[in-house]
Amino acid sequence: MSARRQYTLTQILAMVGARFQNSPFWTTAELTAYINESLRTWACLTGYWKTRVVMTTLPTLPYYSLAGFLTSGMRVEFNSSPLAQSTVTNWDKGSPSWEGQPGIPQEWAPVGLSLIAIKPADAVGYNSLVIDGLSTAPQLVLSSDFIDIGAEELNTLMDYCQYLGAFKEGGAEFDAAVETLYKPFLKAAAVKNEKLLASAIFRKAMGMDMDLAGIRPRRTKSQLQPVGER
Repeated sequence: MSARRQYTLTQILAMVGARFQNSPFWTTAELTAYINESLRTWACLTGYWKTRVVMTTLPTLPYYSLAGFLTSGMRVEFNSSPLAQSTVTNWDKGSPSWEGQPGIPQEWAPVGLSLIAIKPADAVGYNSLVIDGLSTAPQLVLSSDFIDIGAEELNTLMDYCQYLGAFKEGGAEFDAAVETLYKPFLKAAAVKNEKLLASAIFRKAMGMDMDLAGIRPRRTKSQLQPVGER
């Protein structure tokens, strides 16, 4: 992994434009849209951007909104002590009235993309709750807006931008872009996030399960025999 550095929207636009030989066929607005789409897709597939949010607990409150800063919580600390991850389903089955039994928090659970719960709820309140998680993908609007990213990862994003641009061309150019740009982009994402390889959606996009799905049926023994022997 290459060291991260800052790249402004102006710099990235110049790189993407060079991929298309600075042709006026693609407008600046389109190239900017490709860049932001690549950032969102990369963040979704890899969880590349992470951040930390520090909150203050409130007395007897079990639920806390991540307020758009995080797309999911990965690690939660209460007064510098890590909380064990669980699920609300387990809590409901083991102790249906857990929401009304405050104490010293010991566990946390994801409730939604931007909501977590702690159990038990903090009885006293006004303590520290630190959440480390995946942040939303940065979106570049102004020319001075920037991202922190490694050179290798940025080049991968440029490939995806070029793939998106090829859709406007259509035909053989787009077909070639699927193989030479889109699939390598997905493979690079899988290297970043090994959990992708276990995803049915990802495997389908990569064509990994075609044999199992019957899309590429295997020939029967009779089909493999020479015509004169049938």
